[in-house]
Amino acid sequence: MADGVRCAMLRVKGGIMSADFEKTLADDVARWRTAHRLPSLTVAVARHDVVLAAAATGFADAEQRIPVSRDSAYRIGSITKTFTAVLALRLVERQLLDLNAPVRHYLPATSFGQVPLRMLLAHCGGIQREVPIDMWESMRGPSEPEFREALSRVEMVAEPGQRWQYSNLGYATLGAIIEHVTGRPCAELITETLLTPLGLSQTSWTPPEEAVVGYRLDPFADAFHREPVMDMRAIAVLGQLWSTPGDLLRWGNALIGAEPEVVPASVVDAMHTLQVMVDTRAWTRGWGLGLILDRRDDHVLAGHTGSVPGFQASLATDRDSGIVVVACTNATRGIVLSELTAELADRAAALHPPTTAPVFEPAPPCPEEIRDILGRWWSEGEETIFTWRHDGLHAHLADDPDNTDSRFVAEAPDNYRTVEGRYQGERLIVTRGASEIRMHWLTYPFTRSPR
Repeated sequence: MADGVRCAMLRVKGGIMSADFEKTLADDVARWRTAHRLPSLTVAVARHDVVLAAAATGFADAEQRIPVSRDSAYRIGSITKTFTAVLALRLVERQLLDLNAPVRHYLPATSFGQVPLRMLLAHCGGIQREVPIDMWESMRGPSEPEFREALSRVEMVAEPGQRWQYSNLGYATLGAIIEHVTGRPCAELITETLLTPLGLSQTSWTPPEEAVVGYRLDPFADAFHREPVMDMRAIAVLGQLWSTPGDLLRWGNALIGAEPEVVPASVVDAMHTLQVMVDTRAWTRGWGLGLILDRRDDHVLAGHTGSVPGFQASLATDRDSGIVVVACTNATRGIVLSELTAELADRAAALHPPTTAPVFEPAPPCPEEIRDILGRWWSEGEETIFTWRHDGLHAHLADDPDNTDSRFVAEAPDNYRTVEGRYQGERLIVTRGASEIRMHWLTYPFTRSPR
């Protein structure tokens, strides 16, 4: 174990994940902290809500020489936006918000009323990055009246939907819209509907008594300078939260579907659905509804980063393997934590590859009206096989069953809707003649013999 690094690892079913992984993590955290001259660095890795390894090194308070621990609270900056996004999408499910409705539908007195909510969530609404006030000079967020007045002075820097343009202002606006439709402050609702149900008791809008102190690195000396603690006030939902690595691991687990009663599966899907490309050359980074989507060879990591004066944080999740990685430091600059968390996520996923093999479940009795459409059908020279499974009627291409599966639900006799997989949303119609049955899917005819 690296000197001065506090490590922890849980035993999991089947034994310890890897003694080498634990030692390597401890060594890496110590090495990264030294190489980047950080006051402290804390990293934690989990899989399916089981902590696999964690390491912390350095000082929570460099002046007082108070060591950091794995439970120390850091400011997490824009990772706060993931909570705001989940709350907004839950309100969409309750039909209190419409992703395609323009801002003016909720807040009439803005200069960017034409921008849809969907684009605010994905940072492609074309509005300027920051609230037009002196917040980053005064290190003080706006009051509610100041923020509302500023909304009338916002500039468009691109056409809505034209390109990705990160915008703190966009999420501040979402917070105001949420308050408008619910009658309650967005931060209060995040605490009540997300933090409390998930047991994130170490996550708060104000720094706890033993919170880590934030610093700026001296560029010419091995020294740290204390940063002021900014109160974002009326726009707190874009970056105010403090949290611990343990709480962030639990939150990351919820973002990949482990807590459907709090973060429904439909919300998880929406957050992981690409809305705009950030990297328009190599197409390695995009943005969903609230999450960064990074392509890593044959899989995608989803997450978010946070940076405010004195702090950086990064959260990376792998939905397929169940891996969640968190890293926090109390330095304004000096390291790119997203590269660190991505590397660790790939390393952990390699030790625990995802299990994708389906579990067989016997099907219930097949309805008579479906039994005679099962089997082989042809359309445009392609063979499609219709089957009856535990969850209903399915279809797949005969030469690519793994990647072309679709599932249907009945809407009326001989009338079905594709609800999952290829051609989701399209209609399948069965026509019964005196001598044969024909089907049309997406209006294409399907016949029992090749045509």
